Amino acid sequence: MVNTCGTGRPTPPTTARVDISARGFWTRGQRAFMNIRIFDPMAACHRELSQETAHQRNEQEKIRAYGEKIQHVDQGSFTPLVFTTSGGMGPKAKCFYLRLADVMAEKKHQPRSHVVAWMRCRPSFSLLRSALLCLRGTRYSAPTTTDIAGLDYQATVVESGIIV
Repeated sequence: MVNTCGTGRPTPPTTARVDISARGFWTRGQRAFMNIRIFDPMAACHRELSQETAHQRNEQEKIRAYGEKIQHVDQGSFTPLVFTTSGGMGPKAKCFYLRLADVMAEKKHQPRSHVVAWMRCRPSFSLLRSALLCLRGTRYSAPTTTDIAGLDYQATVVESGIIV
């Protein structure tokens, strides 16, 4: 049996979950639910659309899928966080990031500009680390054995600068 929440449109089953939940993010005491979607603007289904239209379409799909259930069943607010593969953000994601920066700046007693800069750098470095890991493989190589029979200990001690 499909749950339609009185609209005639199917909604996700009760086992469907959003990606992020926070209490008091938008309104004091109310739970805020966020679901993330990342899309490729160069995909065939988005290629003919402007960036704004593609973002809005993806946001509306998420709202249709989760919005009504969250509003009526969970009594919370729903924000779709829509991003492009190249780092672009939908309008609701921009609002979310600005609010998050405000909350973090207030909590950490930092200027908002510093918090926004940190929020932009942090994912960049994480993505860079992931890309390097994919290109290079693991950062930790298997332990190698060293042949100590021919090792010149005196040269090693001098080179390392250890005072004996």
